[in-house]
Amino acid sequence: MINIDRKFLRGGLAGIVAVTVAGPTAVLADSFKPSWFESGMADKASGLPEIFLEFSSTAPDKFPPLPEGVAHPQFADFQTGAGDPRLSHAVVVEVKDKVPTRLFIDANADGEFSPEEVFNWTPSTVERGNGEKSIAYLCRMKLKLNSAGKMGVVNFRYLRRGAFPQSLDEPLLGCRSDYGFVGELTIGNRTLPAALVDSAASANYLLTTNPAFLPQLWLAVTTNGLRGRSVMTPVNRTFPLEHFVWAITNLTPDGAFDVVAVATNADASANGMSAHLNVPPPDLIPGQTAPSFTAKLMDGKSVNFPDDYKGKLVLMDFGATWCGPCVAELPNVVANYGKYHNQGLEVLSISLDKEDSAKKIARVLADQNMTWPQIYDGKNLESPIAKRFGIHSIPSMLLVDGDTGVILADGKELRGEQLGVAIAAALAGKKK
Repeated sequence: MINIDRKFLRGGLAGIVAVTVAGPTAVLADSFKPSWFESGMADKASGLPEIFLEFSSTAPDKFPPLPEGVAHPQFADFQTGAGDPRLSHAVVVEVKDKVPTRLFIDANADGEFSPEEVFNWTPSTVERGNGEKSIAYLCRMKLKLNSAGKMGVVNFRYLRRGAFPQSLDEPLLGCRSDYGFVGELTIGNRTLPAALVDSAASANYLLTTNPAFLPQLWLAVTTNGLRGRSVMTPVNRTFPLEHFVWAITNLTPDGAFDVVAVATNADASANGMSAHLNVPPPDLIPGQTAPSFTAKLMDGKSVNFPDDYKGKLVLMDFGATWCGPCVAELPNVVANYGKYHNQGLEVLSISLDKEDSAKKIARVLADQNMTWPQIYDGKNLESPIAKRFGIHSIPSMLLVDGDTGVILADGKELRGEQLGVAIAAALAGKKK
């Protein structure tokens, strides 16, 4: 049994947490000492998510007047802050011959476009695993994030229609926050580099319109078999560390929060609390054995993993049609499946789409010529399989030996041109 007594220091994100476990008391002082970084989050925390804004060829109501001479504009609205109303940043992309030429964004949210709010795109060549090349257009800018005047940099990426699989319907504008709170978090007897990541690029850490883009706590830890890797934990999940299960609490729209112990690892396991507490399993890495499971496929059949894949090499692909980077990687997966399937490669996709997405998934499967099995239960990132594998963000891939269930490769080893290299090496290893 654990009793928690908390005294929170005001004027920041610092806190004092007192945890009593069967009598003795341990005080965890100065639990978080943050600094606000207007930019540079990508250099401090890995795996930052990207959201997408949809364009319209018609300007929304109360949109600022366009500067003169803007040809073929596309309109979007980017909102930030926790106030009511929120700050509205009008966005206009000028498109000529399917190429974006200028980006207009009301960076200070004053309802008009100034000369300082006209930006040029930086083209970047993106090469897929199958050798095909596309052009992505990038731009980064500092925005006024809330009514108090807090500033932060957002990275924008324009995906023109047809240039990427995820932009088959309409052009999209990718947005990734490069700002946030960065500091050190004292948990138990350890002080770890930490950051609070604004996954939704909304400057409102309580905004939950899309559960896939909850704020996340980034920790640079070396426990739980992570080999020095970082961990990204959604703020609604507990996490095990230093023999305790911890929870994020008292989160505010401005990003203040506290961390408290809610159970010991032993108590959580003995009392069957793991499922109740939503404790994620340790991140699975090469050398560990992937959990087994049985699931229903979209075609109505069942799959038993890994028993159905004896003698095979399995690429497990966790993704979703709403996830731009996931869909952008599909041609690479398709190309490698075509190249190595006859040599023993199988692909098993686990779709983390929302409910009522079956028709959209089917269209993507047909467009991308994805002929391998698909699992879809409509539960998004709350899918039981995703939870069992500790999947907190997507895209996420695992390369698994079907005979042993041992994970052979993961992460960046399975992205881009590295995917084919990893598959070839694993197949060669199975032949020895």
